Amino acid sequence: MKVQIIFHAAATERFRQNIITSLETQDGRTMYDHFEKAALLLENFRKRMGNSTNPEMHYNLDDLVTNHRGLDQISAPFTKEEIDNIVKHMSVDKAPGPDGFNGMFFKKCWQIIKEDIY
Repeated sequence: MKVQIIFHAAATERFRQNIITSLETQDGRTMYDHFEKAALLLENFRKRMGNSTNPEMHYNLDDLVTNHRGLDQISAPFTKEEIDNIVKHMSVDKAPGPDGFNGMFFKKCWQIIKEDIY
């Protein structure tokens, strides 16, 4: 299947956006809807790349991946005591995240906001 791609480019000196406004199929139909274009591109990709059925593994995963015991605590949720300890030892002049609240805010307001953080 041959797909003709028609691009539309809108550009200014600060902003550039390239979009595919429509796709034309081999039989002459023109697709404008996003989901129709996505389905057409996926179908075309699959035809070009092919499909694999029952792929064979030519290696042993057990030889490549080492199993470590006792790592269950890594995925355990943080305890309230751990979170309290982190807030207690925070630097007062640094913001731990993009929200801009620094350590002084967390320390001064901890009794008010701690339940939301937990």
